[in-house]
Amino acid sequence: MLMAIAVLPLTMLSSCDHSYLDELDNIQDYTYSPVVAFPLVNASISLDDLIDVGDFGEIDLDEENMVTMVYKGQLVSIPASNIFSVTDQSQVITYDNIVPAGSEGMTLPPKVFLITFDNNEILTYISFLEGFFRVSAQASQLAQDGYHLEATFRILNSYDNQGLPVNGTVSLGNPAEVDLTGSRIEFENLANFFLVEYQLFISGNGTPDNAPYTIAFSQEMTGLEYDLIKGYFDQISFPVGNTSIALSLFKNAAFGSMLFENPTIEFTIENSFGAEIDLFVEEFYAATIHEEIIPVTGPGVEEPWRIDASPTHQTPQLTTFKLLDNTNTNLAYVTEKSPKKFHYEASGLLNPDGYDQPTNWIKHDSHLTVDVEVKLPLWGMINFFELQDTTEISVNDLPDELEWAELRMNFSNGFPLNVELDLILLDENNNAIDTLFAGQDNLLDAASVNPATSISEEPRISSRIERLDDTKIENLRKATNLLIQARLNSYDNQNGTTVKILDTYRIGIDLGIRGQVKYVVEF
Repeated sequence: MLMAIAVLPLTMLSSCDHSYLDELDNIQDYTYSPVVAFPLVNASISLDDLIDVGDFGEIDLDEENMVTMVYKGQLVSIPASNIFSVTDQSQVITYDNIVPAGSEGMTLPPKVFLITFDNNEILTYISFLEGFFRVSAQASQLAQDGYHLEATFRILNSYDNQGLPVNGTVSLGNPAEVDLTGSRIEFENLANFFLVEYQLFISGNGTPDNAPYTIAFSQEMTGLEYDLIKGYFDQISFPVGNTSIALSLFKNAAFGSMLFENPTIEFTIENSFGAEIDLFVEEFYAATIHEEIIPVTGPGVEEPWRIDASPTHQTPQLTTFKLLDNTNTNLAYVTEKSPKKFHYEASGLLNPDGYDQPTNWIKHDSHLTVDVEVKLPLWGMINFFELQDTTEISVNDLPDELEWAELRMNFSNGFPLNVELDLILLDENNNAIDTLFAGQDNLLDAASVNPATSISEEPRISSRIERLDDTKIENLRKATNLLIQARLNSYDNQNGTTVKILDTYRIGIDLGIRGQVKYVVEF
């Protein structure tokens, strides 16, 4: 009985039909076509992302958070040595009718040492950082007759670093060298010269065959570096120099214009010379993005700038501010032309009112420094202002089996700017191979503006879908760079509405590719 039960299943199995397995060879391949999405960009763009401030620029905010582009630079810093210097001086003085008898300790009448200049300077005081006073004596016939000469000297109304008169001793064949470091000479009423007094000591048992004698003293002042000079320095003309300051706001601009409500250029001029100065602007122009040269004109640059001076070296520095704006120049017109840099060249005139000015002074570390600050408040109108930039792209992840694809875009625009956009695909040699958008209407509509405040209050939401054909998909795969051309127009500018750009504005961008992929499952 047990055997019969065991054999039954084998009998049943041997009787089954397996022919259905043969049908597997006849099953058709299966096509699977899912719709997939590839995110490209999801970003929030602020003003910092849109504007390249540059090496010399910064952004200032006011109480409304309105943005002002500020570009700073130092035009020139002129040291004291460029304005006034004291060159080496030399002079020979002689004393005649000198006899050996009674000359022991003889004090000779003091003689003048005259300091000469290139102009009509009048010196009343000088102190020295460096320098030497050198004296040598010549009396050939006195020496020939067998006498020895020694002389002491001192500069009247002078003081060394110990408060004593500048002095020294010289003899025949042994010149004297006195270090002037820390010394000063007070000329008092003896403008441009000081007196040197000599005391003679003649010794020896010579015979006065050639008497009376002539004694000459060669005097030199060399290596002079002054610490402080007082007097009158005449009317000295000097070059201030030339320089340029770049405006990176317009660096990527191609066309169009920005009209600023209140552009300014402010010069900060520090004068630590004890003399008033007139600055004369000889060249002042803007070079635009179109390589145009536009002069900055108006009374603000055509009239000399009077630079004040401190009457005493105890308060050595005064600062003068010179503001150029729409009231005294054509700055509004110039900035509307998209300047990429301002160029400035000037000269100076010391003591422009001549001798009527108070006593001048100058220190070794005196300087004339001119700093400039260009301010462009982002408040005004923008007309067809075009920006362009190039960025790298890579869409290598796109499947080869795309049946169709579309570029889906969602935007949130908090700026009061309408944006037209061209996206141009470039190959590895930066040759254009296709365009994603061209000649489109506004891609981003401007946020509306309150006319009373010129401020946007609510962002504008928009979206767009662009179909990508096979050619564009293939060119997307080939592209290595993307040229972005944006044309900007401010809100309602055709009616003269001005807008303010605030630091709080944002543009939200959500870009992606959506497409259908064709997958074939082979059996």
